[in-house]
Amino acid sequence: MKKLDEYILGESTSDAIRVETRQENMDAALLLVKQCKLKLAIISHQLDPFVYDQAEFVEAIRQLALKGRHVDIRIIAFEPTLIIRRGHKLVNLAGKISSYIEIRKPSSQYIKFSKAVLIADEVGYLFRESEERYTGTVNFNGRRGSKNMLKVFDRMWATSESDPNFRRILI
Repeated sequence: MKKLDEYILGESTSDAIRVETRQENMDAALLLVKQCKLKLAIISHQLDPFVYDQAEFVEAIRQLALKGRHVDIRIIAFEPTLIIRRGHKLVNLAGKISSYIEIRKPSSQYIKFSKAVLIADEVGYLFRESEERYTGTVNFNGRRGSKNMLKVFDRMWATSESDPNFRRILI
């Protein structure tokens, strides 16, 4: 795999880069979020702890959320009970700054959806055909691919619902 830190969201070549390992997925997701300015969309069954439950990734999400009121961070996660039981850092952050980060559970019609997707600013993406494997592609300037994935995300989001497991009650 090429060195990812040479890529710039929305500016680099539109070539997709193959990722195959957990580390490559972590690096790609982190770099996309660090460069994201406004909109982030994630679909993940268990919010893969090796990618999304890392301190540096969660801090990058926090920094993105604090960029302003127009920031839109939406996450679709299929298994809220399992995610909460793990004590996921990203869910904890979402509970603290819920006006910037929203996590929902998809409707039952998407129960067989097995892909993992991260879309940054409607232009960059990390895509895995199967959530269970780390083989996939990252693209820092894939407008067409991002647009197509965002259509799927938006359809899923429209029928998704808040799950009480993702709400945090602060007393």
